[in-house]
Amino acid sequence: MKQVKIISGVSGSGKSSLTMKVIGALMPLTNTYMSGHVVQVALCSADSFFEKDGVYTFNPVLLNEAHGKCFRDFITALSTNVEIVVVDNTNTSVAEVAPYFLGAQAYGYDVDMTTIMCKTDADVKLCAARNTHNVPEGGIFAQHRRLCERELMPWWKNTFQSVVV
Repeated sequence: MKQVKIISGVSGSGKSSLTMKVIGALMPLTNTYMSGHVVQVALCSADSFFEKDGVYTFNPVLLNEAHGKCFRDFITALSTNVEIVVVDNTNTSVAEVAPYFLGAQAYGYDVDMTTIMCKTDADVKLCAARNTHNVPEGGIFAQHRRLCERELMPWWKNTFQSVVV
């Protein structure tokens, strides 16, 4: 079955760590044959736009371009029938996450999202202290507010997880 897994949460919440665990759990599938072929897994993340030769250099001026490339990579993965596509972005609002749900549904993929939630102000401050994008604490609180106010379509699968410590 073709699947899209969306990881959502504020900057510094542990999305990339969770994504690596998800991909790590899927890697044994990429070495086994299912229906006569090796299972393909694609990672789509705006962060990958800022990585060159293993060095991450975030530039907020290029963020729009990074998200555009991420979405183009996502559509390419879907249109080439990659079996499992993982999206790792903040996706704090419906406007940010809807294109991924709708694109996946249009291409016949099953979609599920995991949202990493801050339960306390201390969690938000922890995320602010460890985020790699230099998003100020006020920006992380704004992301958290959008995430708490986000109203997803009732048929979109979403599970919640606490901040990865």
